[in-house]
Parts: sequence; C-alpha cells; structure tokens
Amino acid sequence: MDKFDTDFDFFWNKINSGENFTFARYADGEIMLMKGLSVGTNTQAYNIDKWSSGDGVSKVGKELLNSLCHHEDNYYYAISSKTDNPNDFNFLVQNIKNSKNLTFVNLWINNNYNKSKEKYQNLKRSVNIICNENAKKENFPFPVESITYFPNDCIKFWESNSDEYLKNLYAKFLNSQNKLFFISCGPVSEIIIDYLYRNFPNNTYIDVGSSIDEFVHGKKTRPYMFDNTIYSKMKSYFD
Repeated sequence: MDKFDTDFDFFWNKINSGENFTFARYADGEIMLMKGLSVGTNTQAYNIDKWSSGDGVSKVGKELLNSLCHHEDNYYYAISSKTDNPNDFNFLVQNIKNSKNLTFVNLWINNNYNKSKEKYQNLKRSVNIICNENAKKENFPFPVESITYFPNDCIKFWESNSDEYLKNLYAKFLNSQNKLFFISCGPVSEIIIDYLYRNFPNNTYIDVGSSIDEFVHGKKTRPYMFDNTIYSKMKSYFD
C-alpha cells in the first residue's frame, strides 16, 4: 500500500465486490489525543467538529492507543504520510502492531474527494452509517440500511456514555454478517470500529471521516471540498 491513486481504487474494488475489511483512520486529532496534548478552541476540531480536549491522555486517547494492536490481514491503518506530517507518521509506525497494512489517512479526501463523491453516487450496496445526529437518511446518495446517531462533543460524551453506547451497538448489530458500515464520529470512530470488528469481524468497517459531511450537514465543511484550493489538489506520499 503506497500509492494515493491506486490505494483508492484498491479499497473501492473491495467495497464493490463485497469483500470484508476494516479501514481505520488516525490523523492529527487522534494523535494529539493519544499523546495527551490539548485540543483547544482555536482548532478545526472545536470550530467545525464541536469537540475539544484538555491536557493529559483522556479516556478516548487511551482507547485509541489500545486500538492500534490489530494484526489481522484485512485490518488496515490509514495514517499521516511522511509528506503530511513526518512526526505523526513516525509516532504511528512505532505504535501500530501491523505496520505492513498501512495506507493514507487522506485517501477519501483532498485530491481524491471528487472521486469519492462519484463513488458514493454510484454505490449500490446498502450502508449502515454511524455519524453525527444532524444526518437524515434521505440526504445520502446511496442506499441506507440504518443510521446510528452520535452527538457533538465526542470526547466529553465518551467519558460518561461509552459503555451504554457500545452496549446499544452490540444489540443493534448482533449476528451481523457481510454488512457495510461507514463511520464518521471524529476520533471515537476508531474506537467504535475496533469494538465492532472484535465482536462482529465479518463485516466492512470504514472511517469515511469528513468525506460524507456534505450529506450529513448539507454544506461544505473543509477547504478541500472547494475546487481549485491547494487542498483539493493535494496528494500524499509515503516515500
């Protein structure tokens, strides 16, 4: 896994063929939480995604670290590349147990974003979505089997409500097989994916991140969504 364009096609071929796999994303917010660095009110996380975190490793940070232990052949870690942030790249490579299954954290966005939207428009498989509470089923371009809502301020919510939330997920998806899941719950996405994979491994779990924001929120939320910005043309490279 080493090419921004071919990795994109690789995973979409899996989606369309019904092959089960997991795609967990670890970007700058996740890394800051794992390191115990504060995420304040001057950040995109707070101003756009409605979450923040103080100094010290939170419950989310600890569980994110614990989720780096997968070594299964169909469990892929999407991480910051050397060209995105070399320090984040080195941190993740040192902590991920299965460093051979690495791909790009920005695979669904930046220069691939318009391709992602086209893929979503043409997707025929039904999707189970776990995402922000603003979402409405009719606003997605693909068939939606179910929506499970997640509130704003994911860090604060998870501190007090994680056990109940996971218990409800377990009951809802008990005995699920060969289902497609899109997860977009900020840094908690990776914790949810880890939990679902451990309990119901025969499904596809993808952290689609902000690539579905236009369907969830009805507006563009990131600079890469606007054509002709530097972010809309940006690709990532491991070498």
